[in-house]
Amino acid sequence: MFAKILVAVGGNDASIEPARVAGRLAAVTSATVTIVTVAHAAPSSLGEPYLTRYENKEISGAQGLLDEARLAALAEGAPEVETEWIEGMAAERIVEFAEKHDFSMIVLGNRRRGRLQSAILGSVSAGVASHSRVPVVIAPEPRGADEGS
Repeated sequence: MFAKILVAVGGNDASIEPARVAGRLAAVTSATVTIVTVAHAAPSSLGEPYLTRYENKEISGAQGLLDEARLAALAEGAPEVETEWIEGMAAERIVEFAEKHDFSMIVLGNRRRGRLQSAILGSVSAGVASHSRVPVVIAPEPRGADEGS
């Protein structure tokens, strides 16, 4: 059925809810879970030492998010969880990664943007859903999480 689940987490308002959802799915299907976060490549125009500082900050933030998401998936019952940090345009790289590694499902979140914001800024979840060859589960942030309750 779903032997390998890919979870994508990240963004400015990163949520680990997709990792929780994938953990619950993996618990009942005995699937393995791989959690990825995608970072934009550092602008080469930064030059040194700013380029290195930028990259170190990105890697540190990404690793912290991956660690938190991994623990959340394990807490929900996922039998095995791996993490990866990849670089590039998020929707494109998530779909490529899923195809390259034969994932059977992708789980990701959404930012609850309005239609206008999504039209202008684009939507990673919409991009992944429209280009993926495997089922895509969109895990919204639990109600109240963005309302300070």
